[in-house]
Amino acid sequence: MKHKLLRAVKIISLVLAVVLAVALLQEFVLSHADHNRQRLKGFYEEEKDTLDVVLLGASEVYSDYAPGYAYERSDITSYIFATQANSILSYKSQLKNILSRQKPSLIVIELNGALYGDEEEVTKEENLHNYSDNVPLDAAKIEWIWNTIGENKAEFLFPIIKFHSLWTDMSEVVKYQRTIINDKLRGYCLLKGMLNETAVFHSDQQSMNSVLAESGDSKAPLTAIEEKGLRDLLQYCRDEGLDNVVFARFPHIVVRRTWDRFERSNTVADIVAEYGYDYLNFEREFTQTGLDEEQDFYNLDHLNIYGQKKFTALLTDRLISYYGLTVSGHDAAVRNEWDECAAYYDAYYEYSDSLIKSGETRELSEDWELIETLKNYLK
Repeated sequence: MKHKLLRAVKIISLVLAVVLAVALLQEFVLSHADHNRQRLKGFYEEEKDTLDVVLLGASEVYSDYAPGYAYERSDITSYIFATQANSILSYKSQLKNILSRQKPSLIVIELNGALYGDEEEVTKEENLHNYSDNVPLDAAKIEWIWNTIGENKAEFLFPIIKFHSLWTDMSEVVKYQRTIINDKLRGYCLLKGMLNETAVFHSDQQSMNSVLAESGDSKAPLTAIEEKGLRDLLQYCRDEGLDNVVFARFPHIVVRRTWDRFERSNTVADIVAEYGYDYLNFEREFTQTGLDEEQDFYNLDHLNIYGQKKFTALLTDRLISYYGLTVSGHDAAVRNEWDECAAYYDAYYEYSDSLIKSGETRELSEDWELIETLKNYLK
């Protein structure tokens, strides 16, 4: 009996050791560590119930909005919960993630993830991994995987299955995992999820932005899977009685090639209105935004730092004036954190400006190397 018990203990210990080793490898080594992972991991470092605003969406959100500047300008604390090429299939689950940690006065949901017009893009596993791999494995995530993923559910439950080959390319993994560890030790990340590129874009395609407000009423249907995902999200918001959610379309340079996406956005506006929510369409309001197509974008779809600063001010003012957004009563520790974040935003802006003026185009996401560089620009 004693030998059987000892053997059982050894087997259990071995299993636990293997599970722990796999968990550590999956979390710190064999994971797709990039700006998406750093951004979402950073959200979970934020002290509970300290954010006035959370923004949900895709790359438009993390390029067009700067939380540090919003705080510097209006004392609003905010965070960007967004992933590259985010899919509408993930939005409801992401909203649940947000509400599990924060009670923001407003949640701004940018709906690019419902506008691809391509079922393959909406269901692309790479894009779904950008979200799923970087949030805790809990009941909500398991439910999302079960309802969303087809044949490869195991890869989403245990991403190490997909990324076991990362032994051969560890440079980016090490850079971002070191960044995530630094954020954890600090207790927060400094740029709150923003990313931008040091470029000023000049389109060789004719812009249609000047006519959107007057002649942009045409509509195009969403794909069936996009409409279902959008309606599931809206129904969840209504069922939960969420009255602090605002939907939006952030600014783009609309050209002939992307006109159908603009038309789908008009359809989205109608669907959002069906459920009793607001849709802030900054494409249709482009001429009122004060943005300059020749100076404020780094490509057709994303604002550079100059446009980002303008749009952050515009959006923050809109949220304050239209929705009565007010600053929560934050304690001294939170204010000190955000004073530091505002200082790092200013350093980011100055550094980016210097690179643009020197003609150097670079993507600047928050990683430890960038943070070390920004220390030279702190006032």
